[in-house]
Amino acid sequence: MRCAAMTVDVDRDVNLAEKGRIGGVSRERDGNDSPRFKSAAKGLKLIVSILEDLGIHGTFFIEAETAREISKTTDLRSLLRSHEIAAHGIMHEDLTGADSRVRLTTQQIEEIIVGGANSLKEVLKRRPVGFRAPYLHIDDSVLRLLAQEGYIYDSSIVRRQDRGEVYPYRVFGPLIEAPIYSGSDKEGKKLVSYLWSLHERERNISDYEYMVSKFSAGLLVLATHSWHMVESYNDGLLSEKKASDNMKWVRTIIQGAIDRGIEFMTIEEYIEERMGD
Repeated sequence: MRCAAMTVDVDRDVNLAEKGRIGGVSRERDGNDSPRFKSAAKGLKLIVSILEDLGIHGTFFIEAETAREISKTTDLRSLLRSHEIAAHGIMHEDLTGADSRVRLTTQQIEEIIVGGANSLKEVLKRRPVGFRAPYLHIDDSVLRLLAQEGYIYDSSIVRRQDRGEVYPYRVFGPLIEAPIYSGSDKEGKKLVSYLWSLHERERNISDYEYMVSKFSAGLLVLATHSWHMVESYNDGLLSEKKASDNMKWVRTIIQGAIDRGIEFMTIEEYIEERMGD
């Protein structure tokens, strides 16, 4: 059975980990690296419109502070009523300190995991059961805490699959890992199902279409950022044409998968329906 989940990280615009700071910043613009949220909000609406036009439900990993900021001008609860809500930290914290060089204590990480879920429940009236670590920075200690706090799954690990098969698997106790897919392009070069390189114009859409064509079984987790629809690291705020291209590319990849008989569902739905209790 071939299934896919379209996942979207909803976090501060063009985020970066900064050495010595726990929370993430936005890529500097006009000398200011304070967190921004306008591109995340605008791109979120665009992605939701694509998914709903195609009749599929997405999984949205939402940073708690971003949820609060977007909800000031958008009825976020209504916008995402048909989609899965999952957690993505509070302020886009580097949980392992790999880039920030800030070594968080177990208590601090636990507060981020619990506090992020509580904030999302307060804003969206739903408690998330899934988690994706900011920057995909995760280790066994974080995974154990997720299991301890009652999360059903994590989706932060990139897993290489040469035969086109990728399945969620148990990591700690009841906690399941729904990995991001890593395959190859036509030339055999590594290609990850996170659409980062596509939006940064470092890869062509044909690379991702080929990757999807080679997916043979399990759950294909596709991923992107909401802000990447309208802003990028390389080009800053995008022209209307480039933003339109991003929307077209996301739609084309999803539609191509549907045309190949791949069934889209949320990660939570896949785990409940395909993996039982």
